[in-house]
Amino acid sequence: MATLILLGAGASFGSVDVIPEQPPLGTQLFKRLERLDGIASKLPQELKDLFNQNFEEGMAEFYRSSGGNIMRFQRELAHYLALFSPGPNNVYLKLIESIGSDRAIFSSLNYDLLFELSAAKKGFFTVYDNTPQKGGVRLLKIHGSCNFWPDFPSGTFKNCTFAGNKIDVQAPIRPVNQQDTIHRCVTEDSLAPALAMFAVGKEVKISPDYTERQYALWKQAALSSSKIIIIGVKVHEVDEHIWNIIGQSKAWTGYFGFETDRDAFLRWQKNHDKKNAYFFQHDFESSISKIKKIIKG
Repeated sequence: MATLILLGAGASFGSVDVIPEQPPLGTQLFKRLERLDGIASKLPQELKDLFNQNFEEGMAEFYRSSGGNIMRFQRELAHYLALFSPGPNNVYLKLIESIGSDRAIFSSLNYDLLFELSAAKKGFFTVYDNTPQKGGVRLLKIHGSCNFWPDFPSGTFKNCTFAGNKIDVQAPIRPVNQQDTIHRCVTEDSLAPALAMFAVGKEVKISPDYTERQYALWKQAALSSSKIIIIGVKVHEVDEHIWNIIGQSKAWTGYFGFETDRDAFLRWQKNHDKKNAYFFQHDFESSISKIKKIIKG
């Protein structure tokens, strides 16, 4: 079975060469959204402060106070993240070049397209599945993605409000390219892509069946892989759908992070009595050579 590689916000943040700017971590994200002069900039100051203190708590409060009307917010978030492109020295390029497409199933908690664009630069198309395809690199995005759009012609819905439901819109999803993602983010006024709310529970209000399948494939890979490698993901045990599954897996697990991540990792390791889980103090770029050796070994 292929090695499962899980990438988090720390990977995109640490991927070094990104156009137009370094992607933010969660603590910086709301301030970046405020700069866009969209809905984030127009929220009450008390809610802005909450977002800046804890984005997840801010998102939960915004959902409650808006009656679940988050479609514009999600669309503007997707637009911002869709603008990131890898430069020639981006670390995702180095990761894909070092690992290739056969040895690993990649997975990501991120909504951006840095991995997909890097894969394309290396001559691969992205397969959102764990089944290998010739010329494709496998990527599972278990929290959704800025390019996971409902498969309706652009502009099908105008001046519509979908809000406050367990599922706001249920439709087939068609992943689109970066250009079409940006176009839809700009021109749509009623829909958003299938991406989880950045809040505890990670609820998806657009076509959750699509992201649920991504997660089911990820869970299958996590429980059957011989090795799991984690890069740039904070150990946040409240996200049981991730950390409980990795804890249950018999796979050898390597966690790459900073010294500030060590205590949380060791607590998780102890809580799950996971004796074959190891901490490596590396940033994303310096981890590549070690990861290559682990996978080949």
